[in-house]
Amino acid sequence: MRTYKLRPWTEIVRLHPDVESGETALAAYAIDLGAIVAGDPNIPAYYRDSLSFWKITYLTSGMRRMIEEVFNRLSGKEGDRVLQLRSPFGGGKSHTLAALYHAVKDRKAFLQAVPEAANLPEIGDVKVAVFDGEKFDAIEGTEISGQRIKTLWGYLAWQLGEYDKVKEHDKNRVAPGGDIIAEILGDNPNLILLDEVLKYIIRAEAVKIENSTLGQQTIEFIQTLTTEVAKTRHSVLVYSLQASLQEAFHREDLLRMLDHLTARVDAKREPVTGDEILHVLRKRLLAEEPSEEDSLEVAEAYANVIRRMKIANAVDEVQRKEAEEESIVIRDRIKKSYPFHPALIDIMKERWASLPNFQRTRGALRFLAICLYKAKKLGVANALVGPGDIPIEDIDVRYALFTEVGQREEFQPVLEADLTGANAKAKEIDKRLASENPALEYVKPAKRLATAILMYSFGGLPRETEEEAVPPGVTEHELLSACVGPDLDSITAQTALKYLRDKCLYLHYDGVRYAFKTIPNINKILEDEVQKVSPDDVSDFIKTTIEQRVSQKTKSAIIWPTESRDIPDNEPRFIFVYLPLEFANFNVKEQEKRAFELLTQYGEKPRIYRNCIGLAIPDKKQIEGLRRSARYLKAIKRIERKKKTLRITKDQENQLKERKQTEEAAFESSLRNLYNSVWLLIIENNQLKIEKLEIGGRAIQSQDIHGRLFELLKDVHNKIFDSLAPRKIVEYMKLGEERTWERTKSIQDAFFQNLDFPRLVDNNVLVKSIIRGVAEGTFGYITLSKVKWEDGKPLFKPEDVVFKRTLNEDEIDLENGLI
Repeated sequence: MRTYKLRPWTEIVRLHPDVESGETALAAYAIDLGAIVAGDPNIPAYYRDSLSFWKITYLTSGMRRMIEEVFNRLSGKEGDRVLQLRSPFGGGKSHTLAALYHAVKDRKAFLQAVPEAANLPEIGDVKVAVFDGEKFDAIEGTEISGQRIKTLWGYLAWQLGEYDKVKEHDKNRVAPGGDIIAEILGDNPNLILLDEVLKYIIRAEAVKIENSTLGQQTIEFIQTLTTEVAKTRHSVLVYSLQASLQEAFHREDLLRMLDHLTARVDAKREPVTGDEILHVLRKRLLAEEPSEEDSLEVAEAYANVIRRMKIANAVDEVQRKEAEEESIVIRDRIKKSYPFHPALIDIMKERWASLPNFQRTRGALRFLAICLYKAKKLGVANALVGPGDIPIEDIDVRYALFTEVGQREEFQPVLEADLTGANAKAKEIDKRLASENPALEYVKPAKRLATAILMYSFGGLPRETEEEAVPPGVTEHELLSACVGPDLDSITAQTALKYLRDKCLYLHYDGVRYAFKTIPNINKILEDEVQKVSPDDVSDFIKTTIEQRVSQKTKSAIIWPTESRDIPDNEPRFIFVYLPLEFANFNVKEQEKRAFELLTQYGEKPRIYRNCIGLAIPDKKQIEGLRRSARYLKAIKRIERKKKTLRITKDQENQLKERKQTEEAAFESSLRNLYNSVWLLIIENNQLKIEKLEIGGRAIQSQDIHGRLFELLKDVHNKIFDSLAPRKIVEYMKLGEERTWERTKSIQDAFFQNLDFPRLVDNNVLVKSIIRGVAEGTFGYITLSKVKWEDGKPLFKPEDVVFKRTLNEDEIDLENGLI
């Protein structure tokens, strides 16, 4: 169940019937102006029928102004009569021309849908001529009522009922002069609508007309037409023009020429500005506007989360005030755009608009329509439709996305590896997060963030010059603002983002922006190299590392013995035996059996020195992580050796360094905690048993792998000693009135053999204890070379016995001494 109270948008919003039915054909969202005029039954009825058209149309301020201006000019009022439509987003131009057509041709339907239109002046019968440059063929032209019409001027004149005046001009494809155009226009109201003229001119340039081209003739005609329309009292010309070089197929010469030809007399208009696109999208995609209450509830919930995030990151009071103000702006924008997150619309409007394949408003409508339809059908709707809420796992959604942004085939490996594949990295991360916090199971933070990053990975933010343009990608701040909400806080989102950066194979981070690219990042190169690292390579790496670390602290350690013979016997020193990782795979019974054998046997013989062995037991919980990081460190070393061959870039090299640091930290953590338990052989009630000592939650000062175990035995449990009071030798060897002497060799054997004796670090502890005992007068010391034996008893001269005198360590011979 979801842990937040906001309802998914599917429970609040009603979709437009087209969207509800899954209609995603481009024709459903692209206006065909010529087909509307012709009443083509193949286009949707809501474009052909005036009343239906107004129901799906959001009248922006620009459209309202345009309609008012046109009506005023048609009625004879003064003002601009040649109006140019341009749109930075590329949207609304054709729709505005269609709106003008319907408003003029069916005033009754217009008044019914827009009652305030009653305030517009009366315009009487208006002749309307429409030209769709995308449809009109430059060579064949079009046939109407058996008449072949070849040119723009012929087609307009036909619609205005004055074709005979330009019949020869149309036949010969020569632009008429101003006088003829003035006769055609006359003093009656005429509305001329030109759409996609530049596209037509580009095609017409290929048609030769003696020393000219049809394209040049068309440009001259438009120049003359604009001049003549400007002179009339009742005619209006409205035409659309591409807003960018990219839209104009990089024909800057034509774009400038067409723009300058009309610059003297036209007025430029933008039908959709600022956040009006939000209303346009809602009007077309939803059956009705969401209620104010529902929109505000969602807007406030999201804005509050974003506000808290921004305030938490603020460093001073100024930034905190800015956070408060920004949250109000965000709240108002979400309220306007609901059920869409404004960040999703901004991506399409500001970033995708620079892409050659993107169909602008019609593309945005089609893409959002299929996203809404699929999200509802699949039951994956959240409170908002944001950049991270796109149901990218659906094949139809992916097809729609790449139809708009291109690179469909190139991005298939990207999606498979990081987003939609069965073993996609985002899915793996979400499973991990859900295991740590079950409430995140339905939130899927990694998928949300990765999907959002994908949306931001196409196009870029425009600037004053091309050199200043911001490349594709998204900053962490932008990404979090677009993805956090009542169900996902910024801390969790940042954690998921870190995992994505570490795991994804095609996610690139340049230190500022995240973006998915079709070229693999260092993770992909690393993953490929990891596959070449064998289990034996990993095992050798771990064993060698342990040997190096332990050897820096002690010489009394055995690393990964395979049998009891690998552990020496009759060596007077405490030996830490680090058991191999495979030991952790055995069950408890099998572990104890194998441990008992190592502690009590030396091959086929019983072990003699049993009181000086500690078995370091590997922790199963640490092994998988240790092997994983070891495998990656081995792979990183291989990449470093052949980075020239692999053509590693500077960015990838920096990524590799960062990844190396991450893996080294993980390896060190797992290694430090790999051995947290030591098993000792003890005797209890005359029976041999294993005592298990664990670090557990104890605070151990030492941080190295061996120091931790030594501290556990020596300081925490007092199981091994690096010093021994002389009286302990007397006590444990039972020296007294009955037995007044003992060989030092026997003392050594007793301490390292007998399980009820203290465990000593090594036999030097005995040497120091004997030196102290002699100096303090606890006992005397004599070498066996000065002793004679009679009936098993030592005989020696008193003056040969060292007593109450300080000896040097090299004067004590444990193999040949007596106390």
